[in-house]
Amino acid sequence: ADQTVYPQSFKMHNDVLNMIAHLWNCPKPDCFDDYGCFPGAGTVGSTEACLLAGLCLKLRWRKWYAARHKMDEHQVRGVYPNLVISTLYQACWEKLFKYMDVEPHFVIPTCHGADGFKITAEQVREQVDEKTIGVICVLGNHYGGQYDP
Repeated sequence: ADQTVYPQSFKMHNDVLNMIAHLWNCPKPDCFDDYGCFPGAGTVGSTEACLLAGLCLKLRWRKWYAARHKMDEHQVRGVYPNLVISTLYQACWEKLFKYMDVEPHFVIPTCHGADGFKITAEQVREQVDEKTIGVICVLGNHYGGQYDP
């Protein structure tokens, strides 16, 4: 929403950012006193939120990877990061893989009897390497509603 037309919605946006930042024990940024809130972005839908989150993961990883391997900005752009994700993912992640140059490392859920289809921490661990920017968990898959570990 336009903050000049709907100032209360913008205040609510900042309040939610602060609540989430406090929930996750985020360090207070240097600019906090200037703006009164932690940095963050509100989105209209889940696809936009997932794409922004994926892009943030990629850009943060890129800085870390470049420093670790003594690469400059142009060199590190040639390295493709990966994202570990269950094959029961939301379709929006395909856009991240296709348009943001991120490779998927898929974890295939297995049937656990009455517990349904799930992935395990061991399966996830096998897919993680130094090019991994994150692990996406599904909180309620579309087969039986099971949560990833």
